[in-house]
Amino acid sequence: MYKFYKAVSEQEGKIRKRRKVSYLPSIISIALVLFMLGLFGIILINGNKLSQHIKENFQLTVFFNKNVSDADALRIQKQIAAKEFTKDAKYVSKDEAAKEFTKEIGQDFVNFLGFNPLLPSIELFVKSNFATAEKVKIIEAEIRRMKEVQDIVYQKSILEDINENAHIIGTILISISIVFLLIAITLINNTIRLNLYARRFIIKSMQMVGATHGFIIKPFVIKSLLHGLYGGIIACLLMTGVLYVMPLWINQLNLLYDTTQFALLFVVIIIAGIIFSMISSMISTNHYLKLKIDDLY
Repeated sequence: MYKFYKAVSEQEGKIRKRRKVSYLPSIISIALVLFMLGLFGIILINGNKLSQHIKENFQLTVFFNKNVSDADALRIQKQIAAKEFTKDAKYVSKDEAAKEFTKEIGQDFVNFLGFNPLLPSIELFVKSNFATAEKVKIIEAEIRRMKEVQDIVYQKSILEDINENAHIIGTILISISIVFLLIAITLINNTIRLNLYARRFIIKSMQMVGATHGFIIKPFVIKSLLHGLYGGIIACLLMTGVLYVMPLWINQLNLLYDTTQFALLFVVIIIAGIIFSMISSMISTNHYLKLKIDDLY
């Protein structure tokens, strides 16, 4: 009797092991699909950060009147630095401007002319959400009302090009992300359906002995939840490896990294894996429950 129970236990153990192995391709497939989706999410986040970085490096130069004192110029610089639209505001005195210009031309023009004709100025960088032609015009009008300011200079055409290109790239990336999302949903759904296809007779047998739909669907949904969770975790581990390796290929790419957004992306990927897997499992199980026995073959 003992040998019989031992043989039965061993046989059950082998069956469970085969089931675990059979679920492995499903988990790997879900993980790879989510990894593909996550990679595009990384590209989307870094692309947005790059666009923001370019916009915040757009410079406006605010020139003061030639008779303004350093104290008044610094006072204005502090006022502008405290504005909502300001990313950075650096004061450049007449002497500092002369030194920079001398480096550029390779000649001491102050000694040649006998005086310094350059004006003190502020190098103003605005926040990315203010770096549009319309908002910059409003900023320009506000600063020009200060009596100490003589002129404001910036490249309007470059600003327009930056925003136009950012809009085009953003539209393309969003369109591609929608396509990637649809592909991910389709692939995960097909993976779950193939997994349940092998168990269609078990599903139908449970129905025939009087089990309710909820009772039949529940274990498959829970199993799919776990598969989605495991697949999401594996995808996040792969994405972490990519984030670590990418700066080794592209110098200083890690300067664009936003840890908060990446953490949010990881959470979204795991939740997406769970939800897609559960919904696909429910739909597929319901499909087999509605079929007649002859249609299962």
